[in-house]
Amino acid sequence: MSEFVRFLREKLWLLGDTRWYARVDSVRGELVEVERLGYARLDARARSVGAWLTARTPPGARVMLMYPAGLEFLTTFLGCLYAGRIAIPAPLPDTDRRALQRAEGIMRDADAGLVLTDTAHQPVLASWLTGLGDARRAECVATDSVALPDPDTWSPLAQDLSATAYIQYTSGSTSEPRGVVISHRNLLHNSLSIRKMLLPEEFLDEMRHAPSPTSAGWLPHYHDMGLVGMLLSPLANYSNLVFCSPVSFISHPLLWLQMISRYRAFCTFAPNFGYDWLLKSLKASQLGDLDPDLDLHPLRFALSGAEPVRPDVLTAVARRLAPIGFRPGIWAPSYGLAEATLLVTGTPCGSGPTVRSFDREALEAGRAVPAPGGTDLVGCGRPVDAEVRIVDPVTSRPLDDGHIGEIWVGGDSVADGYLGDPQATADTFAATTADGDGPFLRTGDLGFFQHGELYVTGRAKDLIIVNGRNIHPQDIERLSETADPAAGPCVAFALPDPSGAERIVLVQEIRPLHLNGRTPATLADLIKKRLAHELRLAVHVVIVGPMSVPRTTSGKVQRARAREELRSSRFTPLHSDLSTLV
Repeated sequence: MSEFVRFLREKLWLLGDTRWYARVDSVRGELVEVERLGYARLDARARSVGAWLTARTPPGARVMLMYPAGLEFLTTFLGCLYAGRIAIPAPLPDTDRRALQRAEGIMRDADAGLVLTDTAHQPVLASWLTGLGDARRAECVATDSVALPDPDTWSPLAQDLSATAYIQYTSGSTSEPRGVVISHRNLLHNSLSIRKMLLPEEFLDEMRHAPSPTSAGWLPHYHDMGLVGMLLSPLANYSNLVFCSPVSFISHPLLWLQMISRYRAFCTFAPNFGYDWLLKSLKASQLGDLDPDLDLHPLRFALSGAEPVRPDVLTAVARRLAPIGFRPGIWAPSYGLAEATLLVTGTPCGSGPTVRSFDREALEAGRAVPAPGGTDLVGCGRPVDAEVRIVDPVTSRPLDDGHIGEIWVGGDSVADGYLGDPQATADTFAATTADGDGPFLRTGDLGFFQHGELYVTGRAKDLIIVNGRNIHPQDIERLSETADPAAGPCVAFALPDPSGAERIVLVQEIRPLHLNGRTPATLADLIKKRLAHELRLAVHVVIVGPMSVPRTTSGKVQRARAREELRSSRFTPLHSDLSTLV
């Protein structure tokens, strides 16, 4: 068996059913545990799936996993690892046009011969696969209803660490989703890196023989943060996991706090938008005051990653949850991406976040100059078993601390490349610096180091350059979303006018119930005045209805897609400053 499978099975054998995974849901506002599996039963189920896959598929076969949130996905994913089959986690297609396009794109790109799901979704998926045409000859099987062999019939498969473990499709925030080829070495290395960040070495010995802490989360299992950070990391950390589906969290945000409180969770993890959604939901009148029985005192680690970490959200969440035990020092901002398996830099447990203020004009010129009262940025921690460089994206010259450039990453967590795309693999995963160091992964993210800490400033592809200024769209979006209660999510990007000159466009969702008799044009004027005053920018505002701004399945706004939808007239504006589009 591969070293990673050996690593997992040692934990499963050592801890047995003293450790567990549990999925919960909200029923009439109360937390209800829906299913639970101890480590020993999890291992037995995975071995059964592994034996079944061994009998009906060749080594290295690609297997698409399309499940709802739950333990059936986890046991099947582990079964693929046990059998040496390549798992491809993917979201279930639904009626949403963007979700259908994503699912179809993954299916065509991955070219899997077998799709595994549960009984509830098998008929719909089989029909969907048939509709994709003869080129998609994948069989669709429900693993919770098929007769699986005895777990003792499973035989370990000898595999090198370089063997492919699974294919992780990116969220597609700046391009179409790509399949990142993750090896067993990548997975083992990153799992150990996450453990180092979460648990000090001296605490590990206690963890092997004492009641373990519990993690709590709700992330999608088909994304890198949900799969590696939420589902797999407990196996390396000797801990339990309680989780709910993303849909349950969005519908019942209080469930997240109930999980942490009921199970006395040690750590939790989410992107910035998850904490922001929780904060906005707690302000809603229907939730009223927080339940005094909620207790967040056991929580010692709240990771924020996967998208820019906003200091105002950290401050507001900590203040709102302080009465029930949330402490600002438990924040753990981190940085990672699917191309590096997951974690690149992190804030160790107990260290607390670093928030510093920088001169805004200097940032726009590519330098980080500390300045009281400037733009606050959150540090994303230090490299964790990774080599991280800041490099000029044009000259490939490494930059000194305090200079903004592209973030390049090296180390054993960096993936092998993109599935079926050798050119993109060479361009992205085989970069060398001007002085010949490499290979490095070009992340496409911009940032800088200061005092050993990484600060991420945005995406290179999203950067808006106007009159010699480097404007990050997140700065525009943050000010717009907080300009008025009627302002919802938004997305900013550059669009040429008929003369070819760049203009800044903001597509802004509206919250109709908060307009209080005002027109969408009035809201647009208010936003433009704030942006002109605080950023000295002239912005063209397009007001659209709720749920109009395109987002990935992990919640990130898709600026390139929004730009294309505006140019293709697929938005239905309630107000627009634009008379012409190019």
